[in-house]
Order: sequence, then C-alpha cells, then structure tokens
Amino acid sequence: MKKTLVCAAVFAAMTGSAGAARLDAIKANTMDFLDDWNRSDFYLGLLISNSDLDEEEGVGQDMNVFNATFGYVFPRGFALEGRFGAGSDQPSSIFQDPVTQYAAAMFRYHYTWTNNVMTYASIGTSIRTHSEAVEVNDLQAGGAFAFGLNLFGTDQTAVNIEYFYMGGPEAMRSIGIGFHRYFGKY
Repeated sequence: MKKTLVCAAVFAAMTGSAGAARLDAIKANTMDFLDDWNRSDFYLGLLISNSDLDEEEGVGQDMNVFNATFGYVFPRGFALEGRFGAGSDQPSSIFQDPVTQYAAAMFRYHYTWTNNVMTYASIGTSIRTHSEAVEVNDLQAGGAFAFGLNLFGTDQTAVNIEYFYMGGPEAMRSIGIGFHRYFGKY
C-alpha cells in the first residue's frame, strides 16, 4: 500500500506541470465555448393561430392555439428551437382547460433577403396530449414542420406569419400570426 501511494505521489509530482497546463487548456476551451453562447444569439416568439385537429372518425375540430417559441441561432442561418403551445375550441379556456397541449423540438434554417424579410423552414418532432374533448386523449408523438415569414419593423423585432403541422394519429395544422424578437443580429 505504501509503495502504491509513493508511486502515485512521484507520478503526480512528475506530471504536475503537464497536468496543470492541460487543465488550463481545458478551462480556456470551455470558457471560449461559453463565450460563444451569449444572449445575442437567442430569439423568442409568440403566435396566435387558427388550428384544425383531425380526429380518427374524419371529423375535425377547429380551435385557437397560443404558441411560444424559444430558439438559438447558429452561424449561416441554422437554429435550434423549442415550441410550446396550448389550444382550445373556447378562446376563454386556452390556459384553464385546453383541448390540446404540445411541445416540439425543431431544427430550423432561415434565409434573409433584405434587412426586412426573412423566410424559414423548420423540421423536428412533437409530443401532444389531448383532453377528454378529443376521442383519443392519450399522449401522441409525431413529426412536425413549419414554414414562416418574418417581416422586420426594427432590426430585432418582426411580424411573423407561419404554417405549422404536427403529424400523428390526429394531425394538427395551423396558420397563425405573431412576432419574433431576436436579441442580436439574425
């Protein structure tokens, strides 16, 4: 046991300077990575949409949906975003007793033509839960995609028009209008 501790102490003493340099390099790389994640690369959005929920019997249900988007912009127009939403056929019960709630994780690409016009396409996956107002009220997962247009009024705020689709046994389509707020240059 003594030999093991002595060997460990000698090894640590011999590699101490190399280990410290390696630790400093790891710390510098981590700090560079964290410096790249600043608040100017984030964006958020709010959207109100009219949605159609397809039920299994072929009867659709129209509802109003309130959506929130939170994203991070990478270089060259790529972004990752999370979406959350709640919808109901009664506007007063969107937050109290929603018919459907969802969350989606999306990969997005946007292209800016001028400083005032941006188009984007998103693709990802979504998970939804429905209330008793829908025939199948269990948890559902499916693919999701969106196409949108941002019309900028200022350098960082835009009016947003979007088509959003979530697949699964009861697909949901929505067309909405809202806004996006970019905290830096998009």
